[in-house]
Amino acid sequence: MQDFYNSKMGPEFNPKRNSMINSRSSRQPSRIVLVGITGVVLAIVSISFNFITNNAIWISTQQSLPVDRQPISRFASPAEVEGQISYPPEPDLRTAVVRPFMEATSHTIIDSFYDIERRYKPTEECDLWGGTKFIQELNQSVINILSPKEGNYINQTQSTIDSYKLDNVKIFYAENVSVVINMSMPYGDSSSLPYFQLEINGKLNSTNYNERMKISSVKKNKGTVLERMGHEVSETNGPVECSEILEYPVMLVDSSIDTWNWWFFLQTILHHYVALGIVQPMIAGKYKSEPMRVLFTTDDHKSSRSFLDAFEFLFSDGRERDSRQVWKVGSNTTNGEKRYCFKKLLWAPKNSIGGRLLVNHKHAMGNCFSSIVYSYAAYLKAAMHIPTLPRPEQPRIVWVGRDTSPEANPSPWQAKRIIANQDEVISYLNDECNKIGIDFIVADFYGTKKDTSFQDQALFVSKANIMIGMHGAGLNMFHFLPFNSVVVEIHRGTNMQYNSRNFVSHVREGAYLSMEATMQGKNIQKEPIWTNLKQAIEKWKSLGC
Repeated sequence: MQDFYNSKMGPEFNPKRNSMINSRSSRQPSRIVLVGITGVVLAIVSISFNFITNNAIWISTQQSLPVDRQPISRFASPAEVEGQISYPPEPDLRTAVVRPFMEATSHTIIDSFYDIERRYKPTEECDLWGGTKFIQELNQSVINILSPKEGNYINQTQSTIDSYKLDNVKIFYAENVSVVINMSMPYGDSSSLPYFQLEINGKLNSTNYNERMKISSVKKNKGTVLERMGHEVSETNGPVECSEILEYPVMLVDSSIDTWNWWFFLQTILHHYVALGIVQPMIAGKYKSEPMRVLFTTDDHKSSRSFLDAFEFLFSDGRERDSRQVWKVGSNTTNGEKRYCFKKLLWAPKNSIGGRLLVNHKHAMGNCFSSIVYSYAAYLKAAMHIPTLPRPEQPRIVWVGRDTSPEANPSPWQAKRIIANQDEVISYLNDECNKIGIDFIVADFYGTKKDTSFQDQALFVSKANIMIGMHGAGLNMFHFLPFNSVVVEIHRGTNMQYNSRNFVSHVREGAYLSMEATMQGKNIQKEPIWTNLKQAIEKWKSLGC
C-alpha cells in the first residue's frame, strides 16, 4: 500500500490526506472541487446531473503546493497529458464561480484516467487492459459505418454512425438518425422484446457494417434490443417524417440489464461510464439547452426498479423525462409504431466493458491497478452525493445481511450462503463492537426493505469503513465506502469468487480479508468472525497512517 503513495504522485489523489463532500445544486452549474488542507484534508465535491454532458471533472488543491507538485491547469491541452480529447469551443460558465484554492485538473472522463496515471503509472500490460492504452486503442478503432459523402453535397440531416470496436467491446455514436419503435408487445415477457429499427439518411458501407453491426446469429426475439436494432438498418433518401424530434443527446440503455444484483448492475454502470467517456466531446452540448438524457429500451416491470434511478444520478440531467413518457405519450399512429429522430444518439450493447474490468473470478489482470476503475469509483461516490468526512478515530462496521425467510426462495447456490443464526451473529458482533466503542450497523435490504432506493442503499453503507458479510452480490456495495476501507468476505465453499478481492486490487486503496465459515449444522460459529473482524479493525487503522 505504501508504494502507491510515492513521492512522484500529486497529493490530491492521496485519500489519507483527502476526503470528499458532495452537494447538489439545481440552479448553479456543476462542479467538483478537491481542496487540500494541512493535516487532515477536507475536500468538497459538487456534482449535478449535468456533469457528464457539460464536460468537466473538477479537482482542486491548495495553491501553496511546491512548484513541482502543482496540478496541471484546467486549460492544459490533451497533448500535455497524453490524451486524445479535443474540447468543445463553447465557454464553460462554471469558470466564473469563485472557488477557494481551486485549480481544475481533470476536464473530461478520459482526462481523469490520464491524470490518475500521472500519479501512479500501471505496468504496460495492465495499462492495455484497464488504463489509458486501452482507451487509446479503443479510440483508434473508430470507423464510419456509412459510405463517404459524394461531391460537395451538404445536408444537415445527413446521418453518421461512428463505430468503436476492440475485442468484444462495441460502442456506437450516431448523429441525425431515426429509430422506428414498436412498443406493442407485452412488457415483462422475455420471449417477446419490443422492436427497434435504425434508419439512416445515407448509404451503408457494407464492409464496415458487416464487420461492426450486423450479427449473423440474431433471430427473432433473440439478443438484446440494442443488438437487434442495428441488425437490419434501413436506408432512407432524405429527411423522414418524425413522430418526435429529440434535439438533446440521448444514451439508449438496454432494459435487459440486471436491476437486482449489485455486481452485474455495477458492471453495467462502469460499462456506460467508459462508453460515455469515449464520445464525451461529441455529446457535450450547451449547458442549459442540450444536456444528455438516458432512455431505456422498454418501460416494462424492470423500469420500476429503483436501481435504474442510478442512471439519472450518474449520466442524465434529471429533467424527469423517462422512457415511458417518450415511447408511449402522444402517439400519432394507429399501429403502435413511432419514429423518433435523434440529433445525437449513443448506445453500447451488452456489458462488454464492465465485464472486462470487473471480473468475479481469478484472472491474469486481477492484481492490476486500473485508472479506469479508480476514476469510476471516485465518480460513483461523488455523483451519488455521498459525503466522505475526515477519517474518524474509530471505524464504523456494516454487516451485509442475507434474506433467510422462506419467501426468498433461494437457489442451491444462494442457499449454501444462508446461515440460520444470522440474527444471533449480528447481536453478538454488535455487543462486541460496543464494548470497544465502535458503531455496528446492518444493511438488510430485503423483505419490506427490498424496494429501498439505489441512492438510499448507497448512502447507508457509505457511513461505514469496514464491510463484512457472507459472499454475495451485496458485498459489492463496498464500492460506495470511502477509499482505504476494508472488506471482510466470509466464504462457505465460495472462495473461487474474486469480486471484492479484484476490485480492491484495481483501486489499490483499501484492504481485502477473507475467512472460511466454521459451521455447526446450519449455524455459523460467531467467535471466528469476531476474531477476523478485530484483524480488519487493526488493518483499517494501519491504512490511515
